[in-house]
Amino acid sequence: MWGISDAYYGMFDENNPYATVEMLNHVRRERFYLILPRVMREHQVDMWIHVIRPWSWGGTDPLRYEFGSKSGVFIFTDRGGDRIERVVFEGQVVDPGAYDIVRGESKFINLENYEIMDYLAENPGRTLESELDFRFMGLREFVAERDPKRIAVNYVESLSLPEGSETFTMALTDGISYTDYIQLRKALGEKYAKRMVSAEHLILDYLSRRVASEVVLYGISGNLRERPRKFDKVVPGVTTLSEIGDAYVLNKDGRRITSQDYVIQRGDLIISWRGWAYVLRQGEKDIPPYIKKFWDDIERIRGILLENIKVGPTGRETVDLLIRKLEEAGFSHHDRQFYDRCHNPQKTQVALDMHAEGKGVLAPRISHLGPKWHSNINLRLFHTFAIEYFVFMAVPEWAKANNFTGQHLQVMFHDGAVVTGRGMEIAYPERYRKIQIIQ
Repeated sequence: MWGISDAYYGMFDENNPYATVEMLNHVRRERFYLILPRVMREHQVDMWIHVIRPWSWGGTDPLRYEFGSKSGVFIFTDRGGDRIERVVFEGQVVDPGAYDIVRGESKFINLENYEIMDYLAENPGRTLESELDFRFMGLREFVAERDPKRIAVNYVESLSLPEGSETFTMALTDGISYTDYIQLRKALGEKYAKRMVSAEHLILDYLSRRVASEVVLYGISGNLRERPRKFDKVVPGVTTLSEIGDAYVLNKDGRRITSQDYVIQRGDLIISWRGWAYVLRQGEKDIPPYIKKFWDDIERIRGILLENIKVGPTGRETVDLLIRKLEEAGFSHHDRQFYDRCHNPQKTQVALDMHAEGKGVLAPRISHLGPKWHSNINLRLFHTFAIEYFVFMAVPEWAKANNFTGQHLQVMFHDGAVVTGRGMEIAYPERYRKIQIIQ
């Protein structure tokens, strides 16, 4: 069954024993039942035609997860009632039970070679201009029977695309090729071709919403992936950075050390993606005051995020509110993800970029970064996102030892959260919330 493999939720099912085929099929059906009717009606769309091209790598289309296929023509029609008619017009899917009609692949279409000779042999007297005419054969009759007033198709009309996903490979809302667009208009005929509109906002809205079962998988995957790091085996004067792995050191003078041969010394601050540790100096009983202040600031920032991210506002409205709250609390916000020694160096600096997570698409985005449409989307119930923010704090105690070059502490967080009716909630244990102390 070509074109179906890998047509599942990469983030949700990555090494997740609970992401069974049955569970992932359940997610798809819940989305079809709960989300699809709402978004189509909110966007006043009677029919949605989505084309995933077989002659390109289907992995570039984010809706391969939603529809359970990497190649096909999918048609969703609002025929009234509490659900949407779901049809696989051409292609194969991993979950045919989620659809009302699965026509399957045309017997005249081979994904390596269009078998036009077979068609002509079975249909004497018929003439086709191109093998591509097989692609939407019978579509006009299918559409005419349903007579939709607005037909949404996956092409872009006004949105920008380059920063749609973190991998920069997603087709997002522009998955249809020019060839398919022309063939589709031809197949529909003039009457229905005039009713075509861009599905760009419909697609983004569909991708931005979640059902409860997705949140369950999101939390489990995050818990399996984001385990906090332990530094229990570090011995000062013995352990090297290479033995710790994937870490660097800020020594007692604030100098950054990355050499793998470096031997951990007392007074070192060990920093890795999944945790921090401080090696006490002789006579010390706790971390130095400047590190404690830095971590206290992090907790205060975290509290501001937890109190102010809620269902309803757009990403832009939310980030503007957060910036105001942060500055009222004495922090300095900027959009650059690095320390700026010319930007209120006496204050702890914060940079926010809390983008959507779980579908490969960054929107809705609580940030000023990216195209405007990223942050113009409202935060929906069960929105899953990365709590991505950077914190920077100058350390005057290190200034002289580093020729007053602005040596500082910095940390980046990227664990996950979900927006519920109560506001922002953490879906799984956070990677680290305190510094481990090494005696």
